[in-house]
Amino acid sequence: MTTNLASPIEKTAVRAPACTQRIVFALTEESKSHYLPLFAEAGFPIAGYDWIDISSRDKTAWEKSLVEINPTLLVTGWGTPAMPESYAQSSCLGLRYVCHLAGSVKPMVPRSLLKRGVLVSNWGTTISHTVAEHAMLLVLGALRNLPAWKDYLDHWKDRVTPFAVYMLQTRSLRGRRVGIHGFGAVARELVEMLKPFQVEIASYSHGVPRELFKQHGVRCCDSLEELFSQSEIVIECEALTPLSRGSITEKVLRLLPEGAVFINVARGMIVDEAALSRVAGEGYLRVGLDVYRQEPLPDSSRLLAIQEALLSPHIAGPTVDSFPLIARFAARNIRAFLDGTPVDGVVTLEAYDRST
Repeated sequence: MTTNLASPIEKTAVRAPACTQRIVFALTEESKSHYLPLFAEAGFPIAGYDWIDISSRDKTAWEKSLVEINPTLLVTGWGTPAMPESYAQSSCLGLRYVCHLAGSVKPMVPRSLLKRGVLVSNWGTTISHTVAEHAMLLVLGALRNLPAWKDYLDHWKDRVTPFAVYMLQTRSLRGRRVGIHGFGAVARELVEMLKPFQVEIASYSHGVPRELFKQHGVRCCDSLEELFSQSEIVIECEALTPLSRGSITEKVLRLLPEGAVFINVARGMIVDEAALSRVAGEGYLRVGLDVYRQEPLPDSSRLLAIQEALLSPHIAGPTVDSFPLIARFAARNIRAFLDGTPVDGVVTLEAYDRST
């Protein structure tokens, strides 16, 4: 297949000869079954492109496939193995663009590829709204004490009080003081979702200009301590950085008032999970978590023993109905790259270093 591959990284030193220009989809069979029809629906031509089923390929076979095919454009997703450093450093490397269908590229793409000028993109802000929706679900579920519903239903007929709200201690979101740690795309989606509840919204995120908070009608806090001490609900949306790693300590958590709600849809490593388990286990906080320091969550986790903890298995990201959005976004990026026009959702070295 011969295609004009002029691109924004025209000056890269790793350009492949025209005769070796290849577009390769390196996906599992499951991902292929999801995305092949969606790419076709989005109008992206599949015929003539290579598909590598990476489901059963070990590290050696994976590297061999990359070297033999020497793709110019590589489409990756969940389950795509890490690219070997030896491949990334190869003097014969023809790769110029990695279009990743998911979020984090760090486990798969060596930093050296970006340093060599290879363009890398992910799903950008395509699913920010689904993560924000899930955060809202956890907030409302925690306030209404959703984890205790089943026990109440099981013994409903035996309850002496006619008022379940007293037993379950349900609460409303209306008029609450909500703090958001982080102010990226997910946090900004959350702001819009929270506004109809007439809440007071504050946020803290190191390095974010105060003007950006102001543009969204959000009060800017000067520290985590200020954010937590002045909030009844805190939603964790911060990126994992050396500064944010482990920043949610027991001291910070106890700045929240008793009965407050803490939600995490960001990264588990931001929170001291042992401290969170202690504080929530005492009944001091209600928690709603989608991310953890170890995933899947081990059976020994103390979080599982907290009756009122609302835990989800890291599913805040894409929903089934968002896959077409992801496919169309990627298809537009691929066409843009082939046409030599700008690509969206580009992962810079700075963003790469912040990611996990």
